[in-house]
Formats: sequence, structure tokens, C-alpha cells
Amino acid sequence: MITWTIGSTGLIGSAIARRLALMLPGTTFNPGPIRWADPRAAQESLANGAKAFAQAAGSQAWAIFWAAGAATVSSTSAQCLTEVDSLTALLRALRADPPAGPGVFFLASSAGGVYSGSAEPPFDDHTVPRPLNDYGEAKLLQEQAAIRELRDVCEVVIGRFSNIYGPGQNLDKLQGIVSRLALATATRQPLNMFVSLDTLRDYLFVDDAAAQAVAHTRSALDGTPNRASYRILVIASGEPVALSHVIRTVQTVTKKRVPLALGSHPSSVGQVHDLRLIPSAIECSASAMPTPTHLAAGARAVYDDILRRLQLPGLTAR
Repeated sequence: MITWTIGSTGLIGSAIARRLALMLPGTTFNPGPIRWADPRAAQESLANGAKAFAQAAGSQAWAIFWAAGAATVSSTSAQCLTEVDSLTALLRALRADPPAGPGVFFLASSAGGVYSGSAEPPFDDHTVPRPLNDYGEAKLLQEQAAIRELRDVCEVVIGRFSNIYGPGQNLDKLQGIVSRLALATATRQPLNMFVSLDTLRDYLFVDDAAAQAVAHTRSALDGTPNRASYRILVIASGEPVALSHVIRTVQTVTKKRVPLALGSHPSSVGQVHDLRLIPSAIECSASAMPTPTHLAAGARAVYDDILRRLQLPGLTAR
């Protein structure tokens, strides 16, 4: 078997790559860096990478994980659509020259993005998506592109992730509330809060998210991959948590008060109050999955990582 993780330097992509190295060592394909800053060059690199991957895969089983993207709910429509174009370039190259063996394409999508305007939470893999912003619209376009372009090529697994957090999150993005709270605590710079403290979200530690993604993909491969089918799955903890509880958890594990300020931001328009999720069932034994990471342990890991990156004292041993 051979695997290719696109976006392997990002939060989710790097965790998927680590999980694959643990579960399927020696299967990694790496065509080299992709110049994401230049959209045209990125599309060319992705298309060339797809051709090289098909040659390397030969007739063996394969899996490609798409976990690339820097867009957030604050991104412009143009920024979001650039990521749709990058994915589409890869998909079309795969369709033109697919690997000979059975394979699965996994697409990392966003539950919060596509369900932001959906009715009657909690949401599951049967919920009709209704995005409220450009980010969510782009995620839905990516899902549709994968299903359309890879029809009769390979099975498609779409993972709609909940709020993923963990060490290594990009602190320049206006997202990742656990990381933002930990950063504010470490630097003593007030964090501007522009949503209600009783806002409900599903928080999932990144390594647990990666384990679910890989398990779902292996399940598709272990069966008989259907080149005309696709699966839409919710990857989540299934445990809704209020923002106020997240704040208290960060304060408990850091033993410091989080400096907060109340304010507003244009992106708050797409922030709905209730995003409870029901995770899709995983078709493997419970023993094959890691023990879920509790929010307190995950928040501690995030805080310690930020202290390392900022080279601040107070790091606890792990």
C-alpha cells in the first residue's frame, strides 16, 4: 500500500501523517514541496504529483489524504475559491491518469463550515448542509468536486471535522479557540471575544481526529472500494462543550486567569450558537483506536507547546 498526505505540514495533515507512519510504516509518498503561495505553481505541482503517485502506486492499494488549506471563516471568497481550484487541479489529474490498483481519496472538510446554517442540531452525516459564509461554501464546493471528478476512479471519503485543536496550530489564523486562549494566557495579551460564552462546539484533539480519519479510510480499503461511491462522515468527539467551560479549563490547567475583552468581528456573522455533532460510527474494534484525549489534557498540551514556541519559562514536563 502507498499513501500520500497533502497538507502534511498543517495541523490535521501532520497528525494524519503521524498516524499513517504508526499504522502503515514505510508507505509514504512525497513528491516534494508545493508552492502554495503561487496558486498556478501549486496547481501544476499537484497535477505532476498525481502523475508521479500513479506511477509509484502501480497496481497496489493506495490512499490520498487531502488536508491542505489555510482559509478560515474570515477569509475572502477569492482566497477560499483558490483552494477549491487547487483541489480540482489534483482531482482532474487523478481522473486523467489514475493508479491501477484499488484506492480511496480522503477529503478533510469542515462540519462547522457546511452545517453553519443547518437546522435542528445535533448534526450528523445525514444532515443537509447549509453554509452561511464563503468558507463553508468553498468546503461544500470541494466536496462536490471530489465526488464529481473521482466518480468511477476511486471511492471518496469526506470527513467533516469538528473544532480540531492541538499543538502546532497556526497562531496567525483567527481560529482555534483553545490555542487562542492558551496564547493569551502565555503572553498576557487580552483575547477579543466576539461570540456568546454559552456557544456550543464539539472539540476534538488533533491526534484523535487523525485516528478517526485513518480508520474510516482503512475501513473503505479493507472492504471492496467502490469506484462509483462516496461516504460523508462526521469526525467529532460527540461531546458538546460551552465556550465558558473551555475558558475555565484553560484557566485550571495553566493556573492563570485568561485575559479577555469583549468586542466584535465581521466573521461573527457566521458563528452560530449551537454546533453539536454526532460522530459517524467507526467500523473497527475499539482497541484499534487511541483513548480519547480529554479537553484538560489537550489544553495542557497546547499551552506547553505555545510556551516552547515562545521560549517562555514555566513549561511542564510531559
